[in-house]
Amino acid sequence: MTELRLLPSAVAVWVAVAVVLVTRSGWPGVIPVIAGAGAAVLCRAPGQALLVTGCGAFAVITTWIRVRAADQHRLTTVRRTVSDGRVVTGPTEIADGTWLLRLRLPGYPADVPVFLRGHERPPAVVGSTVRVDAVVGAADRPGTGTVVLNARSLVELEGPSGPAWFAAHVRDAFVRSTSRWMDPESAGLVRGMVLGDTDGQSVEQRRMYLDTGLSHLSAVSGSNVAVATTAAVLLARALTLDPRVQVSCAGVTLVAFVGLVGTEPSVLRAAVTGTVGLVAVLASTRAEPVHALNLAVIILLWWRSDLAVSYGFALSVAATGGIIMLHPLFHRPLAATGWPAVVVRALSVAVAADIVTMPIIALMAGKISLVSVAANVLVAPAVAPVTVIGLGAALLAALPGPGAALAGPLLLLLEPCASWITGVARVLSALPLSTVPVADGWLGVAWVTLGCCWVVWLIPASRPPRQRR
Repeated sequence: MTELRLLPSAVAVWVAVAVVLVTRSGWPGVIPVIAGAGAAVLCRAPGQALLVTGCGAFAVITTWIRVRAADQHRLTTVRRTVSDGRVVTGPTEIADGTWLLRLRLPGYPADVPVFLRGHERPPAVVGSTVRVDAVVGAADRPGTGTVVLNARSLVELEGPSGPAWFAAHVRDAFVRSTSRWMDPESAGLVRGMVLGDTDGQSVEQRRMYLDTGLSHLSAVSGSNVAVATTAAVLLARALTLDPRVQVSCAGVTLVAFVGLVGTEPSVLRAAVTGTVGLVAVLASTRAEPVHALNLAVIILLWWRSDLAVSYGFALSVAATGGIIMLHPLFHRPLAATGWPAVVVRALSVAVAADIVTMPIIALMAGKISLVSVAANVLVAPAVAPVTVIGLGAALLAALPGPGAALAGPLLLLLEPCASWITGVARVLSALPLSTVPVADGWLGVAWVTLGCCWVVWLIPASRPPRQRR
């Protein structure tokens, strides 16, 4: 059970940080740390107790410092502000004419959500400095910060520089190329899958992806990172390079990916969870990826406390853990059906990810998708080409001279793949029972969790017995 040696620490850190964020006090966060350490002592694992105490104490202290700084910031004492800040998450249209972006303000320990209503797309890109005139409101979700800004106006003061400028340049060039060579729906999907740019996706298009369990494909996620790095490893392996060189190629690809897409928090989170997926590909057992996942959870929560109450983070961790632990459990009975190996693998991965994320989605959205497994299996063959070839097209589009022209043929190759993914989402989301509502609150989540547990038990139990020779 050495692969689970960091699990108690990861759980204690996650719970402790969430408690501090909800209660706005450090002392309640100590309780889960003490409970975890006490359980380790009762199990006669003093080393585990020290590890839980150290990791948990550091998480509680850093989170409490951030919470205290946020509560004492001037934004909590004013009703209106004119502030300059750096854009950390680009504008996303969450409703017709309503845009959401996030700013990093001087002295404030968390990203501040900014809502701009009744306007065209705000003139802001990641890394730029803007001035916002806004009414200060209270956030309706727990987190390090407690305020949101309802902007009256937003003006760009200075464009991005350094790596942010390069990412913005690549994004602009890719937008021009996809708009020229692809239809609008396919262009919006490809830009989302490759660079995390969802501006080209309509509200209705994003709803289709959400209802069919494909929202993780319509923006940068850990799966995109895993596909890109795995492609680098497979290429190096095909060239019979040394295993250490293969890992180095994956690392270079990961750094290049983050450089292309940008350093938004969601991208960095995807990079970490995608790295865990890469470990799962390279490792010969489940021990290494499980250990890497627990370590990633601890480090990410130390780095950004808000992730403890983030649905996106919970979904990423749950999906990654589910694939690592449940995929082998589901693969064996499904392989006994005699179906093609590619179908069996895609189905077992989709079921594993869907089972563990369904309770979280029920709590988040109040409904669950009944077609998500089918949707993910159907689009699986198109995901890798869009990610890998799309990254190449983005690089070519950003080159001076004939680069954009060279990107065109690659984008034409991606058109059928993108159209297939969009078509699957459209057809399955239109089915009568593509989604079903669940009861409000934790009761609905409990019923969904119970149903998922039944599936986890039934699929392995349905494996036909081996015939005696």
